[in-house]
Amino acid sequence: MKRVLLSLIVALLIPGVLSAQATMGVYFTYTPGLMTYDPIAFNYFDAYLYLHNANQYITGIEYQLLTPDDPGHVHFTISAVDYPPNQVLAQGMPFSGHSVVYWPPLDGWNPGYNLMVKYTCITFEPCYGEGGLLANYQLVVGPHPDSGELRGTYYPNNEFFPITGLTSILCPEPDAVKVESWGAIKSMYR
Repeated sequence: MKRVLLSLIVALLIPGVLSAQATMGVYFTYTPGLMTYDPIAFNYFDAYLYLHNANQYITGIEYQLLTPDDPGHVHFTISAVDYPPNQVLAQGMPFSGHSVVYWPPLDGWNPGYNLMVKYTCITFEPCYGEGGLLANYQLVVGPHPDSGELRGTYYPNNEFFPITGLTSILCPEPDAVKVESWGAIKSMYR
């Protein structure tokens, strides 16, 4: 009985601990959870780098924005980077390694997410159809190339805390619907 109870406690604690991890991702609207976008070729659009669940007073971040399918940024690029008013220092650029310092610190508790950077972006290809090379184009928040880590610093001693990077998608392909017979569907549950 003690083992069952201990197993149950561990099973319930692990998701809670994992969900407490700070995450950082690129969003295309202020709607939380919306990390996909269908841009129109040669039109500027905004993207926002948010840090969520930091639970610290955030004084800095370091990261790199990766585009695995387009390392030369031929199909997508960032034309401008804007910062919140309390940004005091920025070094590098998002694609080559970016470090940003904030003062006064950002409150990582209330409301639980913080705008770290705003990007003005543009694509040079249509999403779909003839010439559409952007289907499921990934924007990955990854580690800074100099330190090899994706991390932030917090007040008062600027100690490091780890951040988990998220992947955002430009031009998400709609899910294909597979046609099956009722018998095939019932056989999945036997």
